[in-house]
Amino acid sequence: MVKVKICGITTVEDALMCADAGADYLGFVTEFPQPVPWNLTRKESLQIIDKVRARTSTVVVTTGTPDKILEVARLIRPDFVQLHGEEKLSEIEELAKGLANDNIKVIKALPIKVGDNKALFELEEPIEAALAIESAGVWGITIDSRTEAMPAGTGVKADWSLAEKIRSSISCNFGLAGGLNPDNVCQAIEEVYPDMVDVISGVEAKYGEKDASKIKAFIRAAKTA
Repeated sequence: MVKVKICGITTVEDALMCADAGADYLGFVTEFPQPVPWNLTRKESLQIIDKVRARTSTVVVTTGTPDKILEVARLIRPDFVQLHGEEKLSEIEELAKGLANDNIKVIKALPIKVGDNKALFELEEPIEAALAIESAGVWGITIDSRTEAMPAGTGVKADWSLAEKIRSSISCNFGLAGGLNPDNVCQAIEEVYPDMVDVISGVEAKYGEKDASKIKAFIRAAKTA
């Protein structure tokens, strides 16, 4: 059965609600360098994660220098760190090795630019990029859509045909993000066969405000696909 990650959690109440609804992973955007509606400080993330870490898996979503990422991860001690920037391959490998010593797994988000389907990575061809990232020792790769306006939470659907090709080319865990919502997640799972679906703006009433009914509908649809 596909796993569900609800990302962009900003309150204890939303974290508990998502855990009660059956989310397998909760994502906390932490000290992201660009202005996004879900951004928390490391202390804010730690306070929320401490309330739910016994109930579900937790993911710190961040980027920056390897030293900064290691510092944040070792303070918060989530189950996973999701790298969601333009990290170089050498940095990904460094972080995967460094965090393994702390029993923290690494997910690398691979943003695909809307329009030309180029990876926002040092290798622009998406399958080549995914294979290189896998070789760096990550636990998983999540494909996401990227626009000029937003680095994540775009609400724009990723290219599912391309996502399926990437998914078929790698053997690590594969996540699908980008424009997912309760109405299309079942079809996305049937077409792409991801190990995990990752949603943020698709279960919100507005940017930064989670909608309980959408979250429950999303998880129900994903789990019955």
